[in-house]
Amino acid sequence: MRSAYPFLSSLVFVAASSLSAAEPAKNISPNTWIKASTDHPDAQYKVGEKVSFLVSLVAKAPGEPTELKWTLTLDGAKLLEQGTLTLIDGKATLEGTLDQPGVLRFQVTPTKDAATLGNGMAGAAFEPYSIAPTAKLPSDFKEFWDAQTSGLSRIPLDPKVSPVDQPNPDIELFEVSFANIEGRRSHGYLAKPKGATTLPIMISQPGMGVHPNGLKESRWVIANAALGFLALDMSAHDMPMERSAEDEAKWKKFMGYPYIGSADRMTYYYRQVFTGMLRGIDYMTSRPEWNHKAIISVGASQGGGLALIAAALDSRITAVVSIAPALGEHTGPLHGRPDAAPNNLIMGRDKKTPDPKIIDATAYYDTVNFARFVKVPVLMSSGLIDPACPPTTVLSIYNSLPGPKKLDLVPMLGHNQGPRFAELRNRFLMENAGIADPLSKTSPAANLGAPIEKK
Repeated sequence: MRSAYPFLSSLVFVAASSLSAAEPAKNISPNTWIKASTDHPDAQYKVGEKVSFLVSLVAKAPGEPTELKWTLTLDGAKLLEQGTLTLIDGKATLEGTLDQPGVLRFQVTPTKDAATLGNGMAGAAFEPYSIAPTAKLPSDFKEFWDAQTSGLSRIPLDPKVSPVDQPNPDIELFEVSFANIEGRRSHGYLAKPKGATTLPIMISQPGMGVHPNGLKESRWVIANAALGFLALDMSAHDMPMERSAEDEAKWKKFMGYPYIGSADRMTYYYRQVFTGMLRGIDYMTSRPEWNHKAIISVGASQGGGLALIAAALDSRITAVVSIAPALGEHTGPLHGRPDAAPNNLIMGRDKKTPDPKIIDATAYYDTVNFARFVKVPVLMSSGLIDPACPPTTVLSIYNSLPGPKKLDLVPMLGHNQGPRFAELRNRFLMENAGIADPLSKTSPAANLGAPIEKK
């Protein structure tokens, strides 16, 4: 398929997989010993403007490289240009540009000792708020999802609630489950301030993978309850939150779940995940502690995508907080652009050949297409060197939102939330949930979820 991004014609396009063979060690974060940055502090540029990428070696680095291999890519996807540069007095500079809105990613790796030194990485956003998505909206998108959700309210909730011990004497914690489609159940942790009776709801959507049970997971919901919410942390899977060894063994058959059934919109694994989110809203609004006003949908990574999707599917949600949302721009690779996790979804299990059936089916599960229907206020975050949910994909989602919105676009941030996001989040919650000023309270770091095995 012809690229929708005809960048500078003088550049030679080759597969991104042909990057330098000097691969850095995976356990060394970018910019640990070799720093890369941009000459604009906000890393934002006009189309056609030159960006200067600055490279420097950190003092007392475990090596003294002189020659470095560099690449310029379309946000980690299509390779635009590559070469070598030499550090002089531990520093070097390289220029680049884009002739259409997009994100230019610069990566530099030493030709020797890469396993020890890692790499440097920086991203430059060219007119980021003009980036258009590659995702195409199916003509019957709304009709399809109306059909999937219209009968949910007729399924008896059949809630099951069990107290869970935890150390905060001011918070009550419970494991809950309730009926979902096709005889499945949805699961989560519920927490609330002890004795409170009129609370806004916060529903946290799950990150990708399967997560530790017990207090390792419930600390997130406890923190949200401490902010003054009737809080629910959802699971994506029909499995108890407090799991036995037998439950853990059962989970193994679902490894790689983001790819299960992806060739058919009715069999795709995420159909039950999406309906489960709505059942979570049904359950939470049945609780007597709800104030009948605010329902905030929040999440990071997969959860960030799900938080937006839930708001598109259910008008009861009043606001959304989404950090580095996944599940978007599945068709990016067809245009030389990145996709968000799960990566290479449309390629099928071989990750090489686009599958027309998967392309058609997953268009109904693309966060971009749901974003077009989200009209409530949204607060989002994205890092310009995020490899899991590249900023191009996040901006495609953000630019598709028709309602009130704000994006914290952080230059040197990977797959996480930025340093100012906790304050932005708390102010947003003040405005949209009507809770008391939470700024003096601790906001936990983003729960981005565990990586999945893609086999």
